[in-house]
Order: sequence, then structure tokens, then C-alpha cells
Amino acid sequence: MQEKEAQGLTALYRDTFPQVARVVQQLGGDLETAKDLFHDALIIYLEKQQQLNVRTSVPAYLIGITKILWFRKFRNDSRQRPLDDVADDISIPEDFYTPPPEKNRTLLQHLQVAGKKCMQLLQAFYYRQLSMQEVAETFGYKSTHSATVQKYKCLEKVREQIKQANYEAATT
Repeated sequence: MQEKEAQGLTALYRDTFPQVARVVQQLGGDLETAKDLFHDALIIYLEKQQQLNVRTSVPAYLIGITKILWFRKFRNDSRQRPLDDVADDISIPEDFYTPPPEKNRTLLQHLQVAGKKCMQLLQAFYYRQLSMQEVAETFGYKSTHSATVQKYKCLEKVREQIKQANYEAATT
């Protein structure tokens, strides 16, 4: 029985792969891509074979699966295009972005005004993504609750700095 299945699979591969390779080539792919996609399509077909009620021929079904896989691959690859390649295609007008006036502070400056300890604590939690337990241990707090309260106080300091800076900017 297994030998018969293997012969059938070999015949299917031999008869269908050239058609798949032609379709992938027409879509802009190469032989290696065609092989990869056909193998994936074949695996999908074999996994779903029992559940499917295929109304077309198996080769047509495999070609359809391969096309779908090609379009998914193409869509995913186009999203991951390097920014250096895209930069030449995009032109941004010089006046598109006007930098804020120099008197406005950056977030980093607000954090620095809040204090070194606050800046380190917020950096540990938000940037290094330490848990509150790890923050408590790192900064020597007696409990996670103490670390959470200190984080809240630091955030409030930064918020107050930003509010104050925005108020001063609005009144001048």
C-alpha cells in the first residue's frame, strides 16, 4: 500500500511540478522559489486530503495553493523592504516637517529634570522591561508595592514638568 502511495506521489510530483514552475516563473519567481512553494503546497494538500472535497483535479488544486502561497510570500516580502531601498522612491518636501522651537524641551530633558534615580527607574521598567519585582530588587525597595509607588511618583514628576513647560510655552 505504501509503495503504491509513493508511486502516486512521485507521478503527481513529476506531472504537476513543471506546471507550477511555469506559473511561479510567470509571477516573477525562480526555480528555487517554485520548489519551496510546491513542497509547501504538497504538504498542505497531503495534510488536508482527508478533509477536502476537491472539485477540481489535484494538479489544479496544487497550482492554486502554490499561487496563494506566492502571493502571501510576495506580500510579506514587500512589507520587509529595507528602508534604504525605499528612501530613493520617496521624496519628502523640505517644508513637510518644521522642528519645534528650541525653547521646547524633549522628553529626555524632562526626565533629567525629574532626577537621575527616577530616570533610571523608568528606564529599567519601560526600556529594559524589568518586572516590578526586578525593579524592587535592583533599586533596593522593600516590596513590589514600594517600587510601584515610586514609579508612579516619578511619572507624576515628569508629567508636572511637561505641564509646566507647556504652560510656559503657551503664555510666552
